[in-house]
Amino acid sequence: MKETSDKKFPKTKIEAPSTISRRDALKQSAIAVAGTVGAAAVASSAAAQSASSSTSGSSNNMAGRKFRAWVHREMGEGITGGVEELTLLPIDGRQVVIRTEASQCCYSNVSMMLGAQGVTMANPGGAIILGHGGVGIVEAVGPQVRRVKVGDRVIVGVTPECSECYNCLRGRADRCYGTVDPLVIAQTSDGVDVVGDLNIGGHAELMVALEQSCVAVNSTHPPAELALLSCVSGTGLGMTMTLSPVTPGSIVAIFGAGPIGLSAVQGARLMGAAQIIVVEPISVRRELALQFGATSVFDPNVEGDQLVDQIRYLCQGESDSFYSGGRPRFGGRHLGPDLVIEAVGGDRFPPKLEVGPDPTGILPLQQAWDLCPAGSDLLTCGIGQDGNVSFPGGRWSNSSKNHLSSQFGGTHMKRDMPRYVSLIEAGLFDAESLVTSTYPLEGTADGHQATSDRTTVNSVIVMS
Repeated sequence: MKETSDKKFPKTKIEAPSTISRRDALKQSAIAVAGTVGAAAVASSAAAQSASSSTSGSSNNMAGRKFRAWVHREMGEGITGGVEELTLLPIDGRQVVIRTEASQCCYSNVSMMLGAQGVTMANPGGAIILGHGGVGIVEAVGPQVRRVKVGDRVIVGVTPECSECYNCLRGRADRCYGTVDPLVIAQTSDGVDVVGDLNIGGHAELMVALEQSCVAVNSTHPPAELALLSCVSGTGLGMTMTLSPVTPGSIVAIFGAGPIGLSAVQGARLMGAAQIIVVEPISVRRELALQFGATSVFDPNVEGDQLVDQIRYLCQGESDSFYSGGRPRFGGRHLGPDLVIEAVGGDRFPPKLEVGPDPTGILPLQQAWDLCPAGSDLLTCGIGQDGNVSFPGGRWSNSSKNHLSSQFGGTHMKRDMPRYVSLIEAGLFDAESLVTSTYPLEGTADGHQATSDRTTVNSVIVMS
């Protein structure tokens, strides 16, 4: 069943203090200091940091800086966090202080942000700032930092790339070992230690990230759009352009049209896929998939048990003879997409829009496995599934299906992020239409609520 539409997902913007302009984004002063510091001190500090960065790479005089963040001191059922003023602690080693411009609301954070049943603090007795990366301007660097310097605009990704560890050197930077235990970066007004989630903590006026999570980008594009690359869009593009690059003229099937799936649709289009087939229960997201380049869309609630066969039918070729090298007709030996992508996962909370046939996320995984023919690639990235996928042992052991699971869609931060940014700047990747709601820092929980409800494609927290 193929659907067509011109409609766009309705945008929601919660008013926030205006962000910096594109023109001023990279011309802005290297250091934004508290109002009590005089102009001469600002100039002196900026010059000192610039000189230090160009020589020793060390620039660390921001300890004591006050900044606001959405902080959780405890986690339980319901929303338990809120905005607090924190005091920045000294940085060291490969730490980087970044003035946050925007950070996206990842669905994988909604359990902690909104308080799903059974969620507990990872650091009892302390406090945590959530947020899977974002974009901002570097304001200070530790003495070992070489990758970025004060004044750079950087994207902070959900998965680091150190370029030195075992996995990075094997071409699996999406599984970089360059992570460390959570580092205390700030204190609350009553002396409680604060860490950033994944050593990032994007929902704050300042991020303190590790150098290996940062990539400098020479771009003045709107930060809300660039922030998507830090997680969801970086994952979707990685699956189609890096983990298993789409070949021109191929057929791609994508389960799920959230921000990851919709980014994968665009990646498949950019790589020259002949057919892009999308499965998604929410009608507005199916419409967006068509806008981004999908050739066919299916509602799994309507197709039911016939879904896999319906997609297979679209994959049949023009010839009855498979010896010609083409794709055979229905009933031939090869019947199915060249690439099958699962970007669904399991529901943390019931969505407010159309509900899929299986909130556990197991059915889409099973269908993706069944749909993938011998010799084709099955890519999975969803999280939170509750249950087990089953298949005959013989088919698993010698069916020649290539299963590629990934973190961050296989994206390599240093290699891939600049080219993803170039796609946005050239108008080839439509990030603007994926940012369907923006919120100020005070609306962080609201942004995650909309993400959880599926009433938005992607919520972005935009700082003043």
